[in-house]
Amino acid sequence: METGRGPVAVALIEQGILKSGAAISAGKVYAKIRNLESTTGQTLQEAGPATPVIITGFKALPEFGDEFIQHSSEKAARDFAEQQGKLGGSGERSDITSTELIRLMNRKKELSNLNILIKADVQGSLTSVADSLKSLNTNEVAVRIVSSGVGAISENDIHLAATSGAIIYGFNVVEPPAIKKLASRDQVPVRLFKVIYELIDDVKKELENLLVPQEVETELGRLIVKGIFKLTKNEVICGGEVTKGKIMAPALAKVVRGKEELAEVEIVALKHGPQEVKEVNEGEICGVSFKSKARVDLQEGDRLEFFKRETLIRKL
Repeated sequence: METGRGPVAVALIEQGILKSGAAISAGKVYAKIRNLESTTGQTLQEAGPATPVIITGFKALPEFGDEFIQHSSEKAARDFAEQQGKLGGSGERSDITSTELIRLMNRKKELSNLNILIKADVQGSLTSVADSLKSLNTNEVAVRIVSSGVGAISENDIHLAATSGAIIYGFNVVEPPAIKKLASRDQVPVRLFKVIYELIDDVKKELENLLVPQEVETELGRLIVKGIFKLTKNEVICGGEVTKGKIMAPALAKVVRGKEELAEVEIVALKHGPQEVKEVNEGEICGVSFKSKARVDLQEGDRLEFFKRETLIRKL
Protein backbone atom coordinates (compact mmCIF):
# COMPACT_ATOMS: atom_id res chain seq x y z
CA MET A 1 0.00 0.00 0.00
CA GLU A 2 1.07 3.62 -0.53
CA THR A 3 1.42 5.90 2.52
CA GLY A 4 3.14 9.13 3.44
CA ARG A 5 6.21 7.02 4.15
CA GLY A 6 6.24 5.72 0.58
CA PRO A 7 5.48 2.14 -0.43
CA VAL A 8 4.72 -0.06 2.57
CA ALA A 9 4.66 -3.85 2.26
CA VAL A 10 3.08 -6.33 4.63
CA ALA A 11 4.77 -9.73 4.83
CA LEU A 12 4.68 -12.95 6.82
CA ILE A 13 8.06 -14.29 7.94
CA GLU A 14 8.05 -18.03 7.19
CA GLN A 15 11.62 -19.00 8.07
CA GLY A 16 14.80 -17.46 9.40
CA ILE A 17 15.20 -14.03 11.04
CA LEU A 18 14.45 -10.79 9.19
CA LYS A 19 16.41 -7.85 10.56
CA SER A 20 15.87 -4.11 10.32
CA GLY A 21 18.33 -2.65 7.81
CA ALA A 22 18.65 -5.92 5.89
CA ALA A 23 18.65 -6.06 2.09
CA ILE A 24 15.68 -7.96 0.67
CA SER A 25 14.04 -8.72 -2.65
CA ALA A 26 10.43 -9.54 -3.44
CA GLY A 27 9.71 -10.56 -7.00
CA LYS A 28 11.04 -7.85 -9.30
CA VAL A 29 11.71 -5.21 -6.63
CA TYR A 30 14.25 -4.85 -3.83
CA ALA A 31 14.84 -2.71 -0.77
CA LYS A 32 17.06 -1.99 2.17
CA ILE A 33 14.65 -2.15 5.10
CA ARG A 34 14.24 1.34 6.53
CA ASN A 35 11.59 0.46 9.13
CA LEU A 36 10.48 -2.93 10.40
CA GLU A 37 7.27 -2.87 12.43
CA SER A 38 4.71 -5.25 13.87
CA THR A 39 1.15 -5.04 12.56
CA THR A 40 0.28 -3.02 15.67
CA GLY A 41 2.90 -0.37 14.80
CA GLN A 42 5.64 -1.45 17.23
CA THR A 43 9.18 -0.90 15.93
CA LEU A 44 11.13 -4.15 15.62
CA GLN A 45 14.84 -4.82 15.30
CA GLU A 46 14.20 -8.32 14.00
CA ALA A 47 11.30 -10.71 13.38
CA GLY A 48 11.20 -14.50 13.49
CA PRO A 49 9.10 -17.20 11.80
CA ALA A 50 5.27 -16.86 11.73
CA THR A 51 5.51 -13.11 12.40
CA PRO A 52 3.51 -10.70 10.21
CA VAL A 53 5.47 -7.46 9.69
CA ILE A 54 5.22 -4.09 7.96
CA ILE A 55 8.24 -3.10 5.86
CA THR A 56 9.22 0.29 4.45
CA GLY A 57 12.15 0.99 2.15
CA PHE A 58 10.86 -0.17 -1.23
CA LYS A 59 10.94 2.24 -4.14
CA ALA A 60 8.05 0.33 -5.71
CA LEU A 61 5.58 -2.14 -4.27
CA PRO A 62 6.07 -5.89 -4.74
CA GLU A 63 3.19 -7.91 -6.10
CA PHE A 64 0.80 -9.73 -3.80
CA GLY A 65 2.09 -13.26 -3.22
CA ASP A 66 5.76 -12.46 -3.97
CA GLU A 67 8.25 -14.24 -1.70
CA PHE A 68 10.52 -12.01 0.41
CA ILE A 69 14.17 -13.13 0.33
CA GLN A 70 16.93 -11.69 2.53
CA HIS A 71 20.29 -11.09 0.84
CA SER A 72 23.84 -10.44 2.00
CA SER A 73 23.94 -6.97 0.42
CA GLU A 74 21.74 -4.43 -1.35
CA LYS A 75 23.62 -5.16 -4.60
CA ALA A 76 22.82 -8.88 -4.31
CA ALA A 77 19.16 -8.03 -3.68
CA ARG A 78 19.11 -5.70 -6.71
CA ASP A 79 20.76 -8.27 -8.99
CA PHE A 80 18.34 -10.98 -7.90
CA ALA A 81 15.31 -8.70 -8.44
CA GLU A 82 16.55 -7.72 -11.90
CA GLN A 83 16.96 -11.40 -12.78
CA GLN A 84 13.37 -12.06 -11.70
CA GLY A 85 12.23 -9.13 -13.86
CA LYS A 86 13.86 -10.67 -16.93
CA LEU A 87 11.86 -13.86 -16.37
CA GLY A 88 8.67 -11.93 -17.13
CA GLY A 89 5.48 -11.17 -15.22
CA SER A 90 2.46 -8.97 -15.58
CA GLY A 91 3.78 -6.22 -13.33
CA GLU A 92 0.23 -5.78 -12.02
CA ARG A 93 -0.63 -5.92 -8.36
CA SER A 94 -3.84 -6.58 -6.53
CA ASP A 95 -5.73 -3.74 -4.86
CA ILE A 96 -5.72 -5.15 -1.34
CA THR A 97 -5.60 -3.41 2.01
CA SER A 98 -3.07 -4.23 4.71
CA THR A 99 -5.90 -5.50 6.94
CA GLU A 100 -7.05 -7.92 4.25
CA LEU A 101 -3.49 -9.05 3.65
CA ILE A 102 -2.89 -9.74 7.35
CA ARG A 103 -6.13 -11.73 7.46
CA LEU A 104 -4.98 -13.80 4.49
CA MET A 105 -1.58 -14.38 6.09
CA ASN A 106 -3.15 -15.58 9.33
CA ARG A 107 -5.26 -17.95 7.27
CA LYS A 108 -2.10 -19.14 5.53
CA LYS A 109 -0.59 -20.12 8.88
CA GLU A 110 -3.43 -22.65 9.27
CA LEU A 111 -2.39 -24.48 6.09
CA SER A 112 -0.61 -27.80 6.08
CA ASN A 113 2.62 -27.02 4.24
CA LEU A 114 4.75 -29.44 2.24
CA ASN A 115 8.36 -28.25 2.52
CA ILE A 116 10.36 -28.89 -0.63
CA LEU A 117 13.73 -27.87 -2.04
CA ILE A 118 14.06 -27.68 -5.83
CA LYS A 119 17.20 -28.03 -7.95
CA ALA A 120 17.06 -27.85 -11.74
CA ASP A 121 19.44 -27.84 -14.68
CA VAL A 122 18.67 -24.32 -15.92
CA GLN A 123 16.78 -21.26 -14.64
CA GLY A 124 13.96 -21.75 -17.15
CA SER A 125 13.29 -25.27 -15.88
CA LEU A 126 13.44 -24.08 -12.29
CA THR A 127 10.84 -21.39 -12.96
CA SER A 128 8.54 -23.82 -14.78
CA VAL A 129 8.69 -26.34 -11.94
CA ALA A 130 8.08 -23.72 -9.25
CA ASP A 131 5.15 -22.14 -11.11
CA SER A 132 3.57 -25.55 -11.76
CA LEU A 133 3.82 -26.52 -8.11
CA LYS A 134 2.21 -23.29 -6.91
CA SER A 135 -0.88 -24.17 -8.95
CA LEU A 136 -1.40 -27.20 -6.68
CA ASN A 137 -2.03 -25.05 -3.59
CA THR A 138 -5.48 -25.16 -1.97
CA ASN A 139 -7.08 -23.68 1.14
CA GLU A 140 -5.89 -26.72 3.13
CA VAL A 141 -2.50 -27.70 1.74
CA ALA A 142 0.27 -25.82 0.01
CA VAL A 143 3.77 -26.27 -1.38
CA ARG A 144 6.37 -24.30 0.56
CA ILE A 145 9.61 -23.92 -1.37
CA VAL A 146 12.31 -23.51 1.29
CA SER A 147 15.04 -23.10 -1.31
CA SER A 148 15.62 -23.44 -5.04
CA GLY A 149 18.59 -23.24 -7.35
CA VAL A 150 20.36 -24.36 -10.49
CA GLY A 151 22.93 -27.15 -10.57
CA ALA A 152 23.70 -30.47 -8.92
CA ILE A 153 22.39 -31.26 -5.45
CA SER A 154 24.94 -30.09 -2.88
CA GLU A 155 25.88 -30.72 0.72
CA ASN A 156 24.25 -27.41 1.72
CA ASP A 157 21.00 -28.59 0.10
CA ILE A 158 21.04 -31.74 2.23
CA HIS A 159 21.68 -29.78 5.43
CA LEU A 160 18.90 -27.28 4.66
CA ALA A 161 16.43 -30.04 3.81
CA ALA A 162 17.31 -31.90 7.01
CA THR A 163 16.74 -28.87 9.23
CA SER A 164 13.50 -27.81 7.51
CA GLY A 165 12.03 -31.29 7.03
CA ALA A 166 11.96 -30.81 3.27
CA ILE A 167 11.92 -33.21 0.34
CA ILE A 168 14.54 -32.46 -2.32
CA TYR A 169 13.25 -32.56 -5.90
CA GLY A 170 15.81 -32.60 -8.67
CA PHE A 171 14.85 -31.92 -12.28
CA ASN A 172 17.43 -32.96 -14.89
CA VAL A 173 20.21 -32.79 -12.28
CA VAL A 174 22.50 -35.36 -10.68
CA GLU A 175 23.03 -36.47 -7.11
CA PRO A 176 26.74 -37.17 -6.64
CA PRO A 177 27.56 -40.42 -4.76
CA ALA A 178 28.90 -38.55 -1.73
CA ILE A 179 25.73 -36.46 -1.56
CA LYS A 180 23.57 -39.57 -1.91
CA LYS A 181 25.39 -41.12 1.05
CA LEU A 182 24.92 -37.93 3.09
CA ALA A 183 21.21 -37.81 2.26
CA SER A 184 20.81 -41.41 3.37
CA ARG A 185 22.63 -40.71 6.62
CA ASP A 186 20.48 -37.65 7.38
CA GLN A 187 17.31 -39.40 6.15
CA VAL A 188 16.59 -36.70 3.58
CA PRO A 189 14.34 -37.86 0.71
CA VAL A 190 15.85 -36.99 -2.68
CA ARG A 191 13.72 -37.57 -5.77
CA LEU A 192 15.11 -37.05 -9.27
CA PHE A 193 12.97 -36.57 -12.36
CA LYS A 194 13.49 -35.93 -16.07
CA VAL A 195 9.79 -35.40 -16.90
CA ILE A 196 8.15 -32.39 -15.24
CA TYR A 197 4.69 -34.00 -15.10
CA GLU A 198 6.06 -36.95 -13.13
CA LEU A 199 7.63 -34.55 -10.63
CA ILE A 200 4.35 -32.63 -10.27
CA ASP A 201 2.40 -35.88 -9.79
CA ASP A 202 4.77 -36.93 -7.01
CA VAL A 203 4.34 -33.60 -5.20
CA LYS A 204 0.58 -33.87 -5.69
CA LYS A 205 0.55 -37.27 -3.95
CA GLU A 206 2.53 -35.84 -1.04
CA LEU A 207 0.02 -32.99 -0.71
CA GLU A 208 -2.86 -35.47 -0.76
CA ASN A 209 -1.25 -37.27 2.16
CA LEU A 210 -1.57 -34.02 4.14
CA LEU A 211 -5.31 -33.71 3.51
CA VAL A 212 -7.50 -34.64 6.46
CA PRO A 213 -9.36 -37.86 5.52
CA GLN A 214 -13.09 -37.50 5.02
CA GLU A 215 -15.52 -39.56 7.09
CA VAL A 216 -18.63 -40.63 5.19
CA GLU A 217 -21.71 -42.25 6.74
CA THR A 218 -24.02 -44.39 4.59
CA GLU A 219 -27.49 -45.27 5.88
CA LEU A 220 -28.26 -49.00 5.74
CA GLY A 221 -31.61 -49.63 7.38
CA ARG A 222 -33.88 -49.11 10.37
CA LEU A 223 -35.26 -51.41 13.07
CA ILE A 224 -38.10 -50.61 15.49
CA VAL A 225 -37.54 -52.21 18.89
CA LYS A 226 -40.45 -54.54 19.85
CA GLY A 227 -38.92 -56.29 22.86
CA ILE A 228 -35.91 -56.21 25.19
CA PHE A 229 -34.38 -59.49 26.39
CA LYS A 230 -31.17 -58.42 28.07
CA LEU A 231 -30.03 -55.04 29.33
CA THR A 232 -26.65 -54.58 31.04
CA LYS A 233 -24.13 -51.76 31.38
CA ASN A 234 -22.42 -52.43 28.06
CA GLU A 235 -24.61 -54.95 26.23
CA VAL A 236 -28.20 -55.14 25.00
CA ILE A 237 -30.13 -57.94 23.32
CA CYS A 238 -33.43 -56.91 21.81
CA GLY A 239 -35.86 -57.84 19.07
CA GLY A 240 -37.71 -55.84 16.48
CA GLU A 241 -38.91 -55.31 12.94
CA VAL A 242 -36.85 -53.99 10.06
CA THR A 243 -38.96 -51.13 8.67
CA LYS A 244 -36.53 -49.66 6.18
CA GLY A 245 -33.66 -50.90 4.03
CA LYS A 246 -31.47 -53.77 5.13
CA ILE A 247 -29.62 -54.22 8.40
CA MET A 248 -26.41 -56.18 8.87
CA ALA A 249 -23.79 -57.24 11.35
CA PRO A 250 -21.19 -56.16 12.07
CA ALA A 251 -22.27 -52.54 11.70
CA LEU A 252 -22.85 -49.33 13.64
CA ALA A 253 -26.22 -47.99 14.74
CA LYS A 254 -27.70 -44.92 16.36
CA VAL A 255 -30.25 -45.44 19.11
CA VAL A 256 -33.00 -42.87 18.53
CA ARG A 257 -36.05 -42.03 20.64
CA GLY A 258 -38.40 -39.61 18.94
CA LYS A 259 -36.05 -36.91 17.60
CA GLU A 260 -33.34 -37.49 20.20
CA GLU A 261 -30.23 -39.55 19.50
CA LEU A 262 -29.40 -41.47 22.68
CA ALA A 263 -26.22 -43.30 21.75
CA GLU A 264 -24.06 -44.78 19.04
CA VAL A 265 -23.60 -48.53 19.42
CA GLU A 266 -21.77 -51.43 17.79
CA ILE A 267 -23.95 -54.18 16.34
CA VAL A 268 -22.26 -57.51 17.02
CA ALA A 269 -24.90 -60.10 16.01
CA LEU A 270 -28.28 -60.63 14.30
CA LYS A 271 -30.59 -63.59 14.73
CA HIS A 272 -33.42 -64.63 12.42
CA GLY A 273 -35.28 -67.26 14.40
CA PRO A 274 -32.73 -69.57 16.08
CA GLN A 275 -30.05 -68.91 13.47
CA GLU A 276 -27.40 -66.20 13.53
CA VAL A 277 -27.39 -64.27 10.24
CA LYS A 278 -25.32 -61.55 8.58
CA GLU A 279 -28.22 -59.45 7.26
CA VAL A 280 -31.98 -59.02 7.55
CA ASN A 281 -34.23 -57.39 4.95
CA GLU A 282 -37.09 -54.92 5.31
CA GLY A 283 -40.32 -56.40 6.69
CA GLU A 284 -38.61 -59.17 8.67
CA ILE A 285 -38.43 -59.74 12.43
CA CYS A 286 -35.06 -60.43 14.06
CA GLY A 287 -33.01 -60.29 17.21
CA VAL A 288 -30.19 -57.80 17.68
CA SER A 289 -27.21 -57.83 20.01
CA PHE A 290 -25.20 -54.66 20.43
CA LYS A 291 -22.43 -53.26 22.63
CA SER A 292 -22.09 -49.71 23.93
CA LYS A 293 -19.51 -47.66 25.80
CA ALA A 294 -22.07 -46.64 28.41
CA ARG A 295 -25.40 -48.01 29.57
CA VAL A 296 -28.26 -47.53 27.09
CA ASP A 297 -31.71 -47.70 28.72
CA LEU A 298 -33.41 -49.03 25.63
CA GLN A 299 -37.22 -48.95 25.45
CA GLU A 300 -39.81 -50.50 23.17
CA GLY A 301 -40.53 -48.16 20.29
CA ASP A 302 -36.95 -46.88 20.10
CA ARG A 303 -35.28 -47.03 16.68
CA LEU A 304 -31.95 -48.54 15.72
CA GLU A 305 -30.71 -46.70 12.65
CA PHE A 306 -28.01 -48.83 11.04
CA PHE A 307 -25.17 -47.21 9.10
CA LYS A 308 -21.61 -47.76 7.99
CA ARG A 309 -18.83 -45.22 8.41
CA GLU A 310 -15.95 -45.08 5.96
CA THR A 311 -12.79 -43.03 6.00
CA LEU A 312 -12.04 -41.84 2.47
CA ILE A 313 -8.63 -40.70 1.28
CA ARG A 314 -9.16 -37.36 -0.41
CA LYS A 315 -7.70 -36.26 -3.71
CA LEU A 316 -6.71 -32.88 -5.05
